Amino acid sequence: MTTPTDPPHPDRPGPDRLLRSLVDAAEDAIILTTPDAVVTAWNPGATRLYGHTAGEMLGRPLTEVTAAEDAAELTEVLSLLGRGARCDPFDLRRIDRDGRVVDVSVSASAITDPDGTVVAIGWIERDVTGRRHVERMISHLAFHDPLTGLANRTLLRDRMQHALARTRRSGDLVAVIYLDLDAFKLVNDRFGHPAGDRVLQLVATRLRGLLRPEDTLARLGGDEFVVMSDAVPSMEAALAIAERVLGALAPPFEFDERRVEVAASVGVAVGDADIGADRLLAHADRAMYAAKAAGGGAVAPFVTPA
Repeated sequence: MTTPTDPPHPDRPGPDRLLRSLVDAAEDAIILTTPDAVVTAWNPGATRLYGHTAGEMLGRPLTEVTAAEDAAELTEVLSLLGRGARCDPFDLRRIDRDGRVVDVSVSASAITDPDGTVVAIGWIERDVTGRRHVERMISHLAFHDPLTGLANRTLLRDRMQHALARTRRSGDLVAVIYLDLDAFKLVNDRFGHPAGDRVLQLVATRLRGLLRPEDTLARLGGDEFVVMSDAVPSMEAALAIAERVLGALAPPFEFDERRVEVAASVGVAVGDADIGADRLLAHADRAMYAAKAAGGGAVAPFVTPA
């Protein structure tokens, strides 16, 4: 039995060698850099994760394998560590040798000398690309329609709330254009539900190409779509957008040797921060039903009841 004061056994590796073996065997990337992030040590786990060998990385800044979008965050981390501050684990995007983005969870620690001066930074990085992919998928499903990829009611409402809040500063209006495809049930009855789903996807694609990048196009379910456009000066401007939306649906949709024509009833409502998202959406919905009651294939503005 040995004690901490006993000399190492001549046939047994010393602590430094054991530590080196532990670092080399680790699945995680373990990297040592100078305080300004120049690589001084690079374990086999880092090679497996990023594809670069130690020989290729020694003397190179770790920033070279960081995604441009995260460069500012890495600079902030280096500033904190350079002052000897503690840094909580964080996620970062690295770029591997093939140019692939790798999501990693990073634990970074400053290494100081006896005087407290930071002389190096240790990085332990674990691949979480799979986890982040699942998280993004879950987030997308929570806020988007699975058939068309458009925003769903939850995301639409959130964006409406933000857009309405901005009207307090801008003085503009938010327009909601609510459209329901007329007699869409006949499409499903005649061609089948798979063809009906394809038509809905084509409607989404056609409308998406018509709108500004800052507009929101949502599918609320069934054959109901909503366009939310902010910074609209008046009801007249909103009605002009609605007419373009209606006109975009006029050409037939052709796919799988089928030719399908659709029309829509469109309701339009405008409002500012005083109205609220739910009420504004309800106004547009009511206007849409007025257009449908009048025969469909037309645009109707919301009119405040007398």
